[in-house]
Amino acid sequence: MESKRREQKLGTEKYVESYDFRHPKLFSKEIMRNLRTLHDMFARSLGRVLGSALRHKVDVLLYGIDQLSVSKFINSIQSPSVIYLSSIDEFSGNVIMVMPPGFCIHIIERQSGGYGGDLSEPRSLTTIEEKIISRVVKGINHELIVAWEPYMDFNITSTTYESKPENIHLSSVDPTIVVKLLIDFGDKQASIQISYPYSMLKQAMNNSVLTKGKKTEKEKLSEEAYESYKRTLSDADVCIKPLLGTTRLTIKDIIDLEEGDVIPLNQRTDQPLKVKVNNALKMSAYPGVVRGRRAVKIFDVVEEINEKEVI
Repeated sequence: MESKRREQKLGTEKYVESYDFRHPKLFSKEIMRNLRTLHDMFARSLGRVLGSALRHKVDVLLYGIDQLSVSKFINSIQSPSVIYLSSIDEFSGNVIMVMPPGFCIHIIERQSGGYGGDLSEPRSLTTIEEKIISRVVKGINHELIVAWEPYMDFNITSTTYESKPENIHLSSVDPTIVVKLLIDFGDKQASIQISYPYSMLKQAMNNSVLTKGKKTEKEKLSEEAYESYKRTLSDADVCIKPLLGTTRLTIKDIIDLEEGDVIPLNQRTDQPLKVKVNNALKMSAYPGVVRGRRAVKIFDVVEEINEKEVI
């Protein structure tokens, strides 16, 4: 009885969440949700880029998106770190990528044929090491642009390397969105942070891109293009499955099955079989044989075949 009363009290208890009025949240939950979807896709692409660089299977997981002030974000970066500032022409600001130096040294060691360095090694990269990592960062930036393409278009014109956060001077005092990605490779883990300027996301919000989802474009096709698409779609293969019948068995019945056992089905012999097109019921048919092969003869079209369901 006491445990039930305690559960009732906990169920009616109200929790108060602290709110910083000096740094108000400028992005709605819907926008943050779309940002998570975008970066979940980016994480998969990033796994392929880093897997190629490390010559090892890499799993990348999105584990956080935070809204921070620029100063707080800069102060949270350890020194030394591998920091890349990517300049974007379309917006007044930089996309900042922060990686631990030990992880970058590990990549360099792996690309040189070694087993990888110590991930906890806190030192700045040499000029040669920075050039090697910059090629990896170029691939990451490409995947970042591709991930944003369904929402907005931008180009990264230049990338600058920095090792000390105190040397980063940003003119904007607006808040920034910080995306945190966890990298898992073998028995080791590392993290990458990507910071977006508020001006970039503000532009997306003004275009109602992130608030309404992916941008959609309608373009009227020419007659020639329409016929070309039609021919391509007409030649596409689809899966057709005539169902012999279905039934339900208990786990015990399945375990006790032996060779030669008979399983009765719900399908009557005098009724046509159900025929599915890409797992959607579309026709009924009777079984038969044609030239020594099993076949079905269409008896009835249950529902008109929709082009969108077939593809």
